[in-house]
Amino acid sequence: MYDQQEKVIELKQRLAEVMTRIEGIEPEKLTVEDIDEFIHVLDQLEEKCK
Repeated sequence: MYDQQEKVIELKQRLAEVMTRIEGIEPEKLTVEDIDEFIHVLDQLEEKCK
């Protein structure tokens, strides 16, 4: 149970970091590589949730 709680806390922290980065990007400066990186990070978070 404790490990599960740690996992949830870590996932929340990483998601918050990703959201902060996304919100900080100016849309006109967003590149395809940026989007690919965000998708990759979100995929990693999804895998950790399983």
